[in-house]
Amino acid sequence: MSLHTTAATRFDSFNLYRTSYKKIGDHDIEVNVLVPKGITSGTHPLLVKWHGGGLTAGTAAYPDWFSAFLVPFLHRNNSITVLPNYRLAPEHTGNDILEDIADFWTWFRSSLPAYVASKKPSIKLDFSKVLVSGDSAGGWLALQSILSLPQSTIKACLIQYPVTNAFPTSPDDTPSGQAIPSKEILDEFLTGMVPGTIISSAIPPARSWMSAMLRAHGRWDEFFGKGKHLMPDTRLEDAKFFVPTYIIHGKDDSVVPLKWTHAFVEKAKNLFPETRFKLVTPPGDHGFDEEIYEENEPWLRELLKEVEEGWMV
Repeated sequence: MSLHTTAATRFDSFNLYRTSYKKIGDHDIEVNVLVPKGITSGTHPLLVKWHGGGLTAGTAAYPDWFSAFLVPFLHRNNSITVLPNYRLAPEHTGNDILEDIADFWTWFRSSLPAYVASKKPSIKLDFSKVLVSGDSAGGWLALQSILSLPQSTIKACLIQYPVTNAFPTSPDDTPSGQAIPSKEILDEFLTGMVPGTIISSAIPPARSWMSAMLRAHGRWDEFFGKGKHLMPDTRLEDAKFFVPTYIIHGKDDSVVPLKWTHAFVEKAKNLFPETRFKLVTPPGDHGFDEEIYEENEPWLRELLKEVEEGWMV
């Protein structure tokens, strides 16, 4: 089976299992487990990948947002991948999402081994080799995972164009070359929200403009919340440790400006000078890496080799 895939075939070389890690009332928050089809036994490293969507949209096992280069990378390392959902703003706050992060990682350690064994009894999980990953808002969840957990939980981090702060957005901005919908459209959505409704998945393109609208029209803090702990760039100041972190961010990103990632990396390097932080900035807009492979991109090949060294050693 070819490991060069399209979005339609992205998960064909894996067994994809769906379960939940948390229940709120009668609402299950889904988590997906990808096991390479060639794996039948042994002890295997783990990748936890959080999905993007501005913290307001997206869903975990959405193949279009699962970069093509990850497929051969995961097979080469015989890794099992875990893809969790989480509650979304504006129906839920940043603190709600942080609570989901904590509950996911509790489930990950306590319940994932038995769940995988129920599907593949001869497979074991190597919790000493956990790589956390995420694209865009998923980068926020990956960084918050590191900042929320004991030092021994996560070995390394690979993130793509991460959200590190509540960066300012103007109503006149044109992310990905498109105009941000009007305040009236946002107000209509917010007025129609039903209190108590739990939203933990939104298949794109649903709600794709929600995050930009909330920021551009001055409603982000009202719904997501404010506080030093809610954004990685400020929570970092209280951290006692960090893990080796490798970041891909296109220099032409019009959705998450590159300057904020540069600022985060410089701050992290100053706070944790002994920890490896590497930022690569090839040409490209937001999501430019969805269909690339390392054999065609020397910078990607070099970066993934470093990630493997930080993850597997």
